[in-house]
Amino acid sequence: MSIKVKYIFVTLIIAGALNAFAQNAQELQVGSFITGNLKAGQDIWYSVRAADNSILTVETTGSTDTFLEAYDNNRNKIREDDDGGSEYNAKIELLAAAGRTYLFKLRCFDSDESGPFRILATQSAPIVELRSGASQNGRLASGANSMFSVRASVNGFIIVETSADFDTTLDAYNNNLDHIAFDDDGGEGNNSRIEVDAVSGRVYYFKLSGFEGEGGSYRINANSKPYPAPVPITFGTFQSGTITAGGDFWYSVRPTRRGKVNVGTAGSTDTYLRVYSDSYELIAENDDTSDDDYNANITFDVDANKTYIIRLKGFDSDVSGPFRLFISFE
Repeated sequence: MSIKVKYIFVTLIIAGALNAFAQNAQELQVGSFITGNLKAGQDIWYSVRAADNSILTVETTGSTDTFLEAYDNNRNKIREDDDGGSEYNAKIELLAAAGRTYLFKLRCFDSDESGPFRILATQSAPIVELRSGASQNGRLASGANSMFSVRASVNGFIIVETSADFDTTLDAYNNNLDHIAFDDDGGEGNNSRIEVDAVSGRVYYFKLSGFEGEGGSYRINANSKPYPAPVPITFGTFQSGTITAGGDFWYSVRPTRRGKVNVGTAGSTDTYLRVYSDSYELIAENDDTSDDDYNANITFDVDANKTYIIRLKGFDSDVSGPFRLFISFE
């Protein structure tokens, strides 16, 4: 039997076993929980049907170190998690489509472990589209949250902020529903403000909550801000300047050959660097060269005749001070 045939045969066996177990999945209703005991080496399958387009959360609680995998209705694995919940509990958040059923496989982290568990499913309120340049008014019940989607209109930043009569928090997620930012009091008073990198045409998600479960009336608005035009720089040169609080510097470089490029800062200012492709896909980012050096430094691969964008800023929004930036081929 050829290696290719063996691979297909093994794949079919695994797929068949997956389907067999998944067909016996217990229904886990949104807003409810199931308790049980995991045996060593045991997998338990659950099915959850989403009622709305929203964020579906499945998580465990208890003292057992759990592991979760999530599958779509075509048995494609879409997410997995070990300790995303409290302590050693697993937690998965995914963007769910109304009427679709999702499968979750629960097991202990180690195959020789066992113990009691509780698994529960919750769903956020239906996702509300929030257009850039517009705002929404609403009221948040105590302990609840509201979800908003914002489609980026330009390569740049999406800024979402609140104006409320209670202490708000905001969580931001990218189009794959990876958590990318959190803010508590970044706005005026106890209001939240988040600024995230955004690629034109992609949808980003924002979860509005009350700090420690508070609730009340709110206004939330979104705006887009394009990236500034970068300043072209050449290899082997230095750029000097002064970072102001909340400010940044943008540069572009276009190598004429393939290789590894090193970009970094020198000086006493706590700097932060990001490198993007010419379409503003994030390639790499760095904060500190070491525990004792607050300068940023990145080494990355480049192709010939492609443009790369470099963003330099202070580590925190209140950081300011002089910098010296260098770039060279390794």
